[in-house]
Amino acid sequence: MTLSIPDQGVVISHYTVLPEWLDYNNHMNVAYYIATFDLGIDALKAVYGINPSYIEREQRSTVALEAHITYQNEASLGEQLDVHTRVLDFDPKRTHLYQEMYRGDVLLATQETLSISFDLRARKSCAFDVTIAARIAALHEAQQALPRPDWVGGSVGIRRKSRSA
Repeated sequence: MTLSIPDQGVVISHYTVLPEWLDYNNHMNVAYYIATFDLGIDALKAVYGINPSYIEREQRSTVALEAHITYQNEASLGEQLDVHTRVLDFDPKRTHLYQEMYRGDVLLATQETLSISFDLRARKSCAFDVTIAARIAALHEAQQALPRPDWVGGSVGIRRKSRSA
């Protein structure tokens, strides 16, 4: 099966903020930012061939090892969200993914995730199937003209002004 690689290697998926996604502040709850990013990762994985039928047949998928999210702007009921997902780096077992969530041209959030290929029978990591690895490489190659996002590699902490001596 030949899967097409999207323009510049970025997979764009679309979602709508549902009533159950809202919290007591009447905007999208942080848990649904994560859930929406996860749906975007599923869309990316489908492009390189890890879809429900592949997972069922091969008993292989991916699992997250680490994630970092930034919240830039809030999302509200009924708004249309676009999630842009790309492969920043990869090796035989892991992918370093980066995502941006937009409402129109407004950046709402970013997520950076490290995922690993996972054997569901053995319950341990494994190398990507060679066909999947080739598709990941093709996605990665297609996005090489894009700049590295400013948000990549951030850390959590309170930034303090340095004191003069």
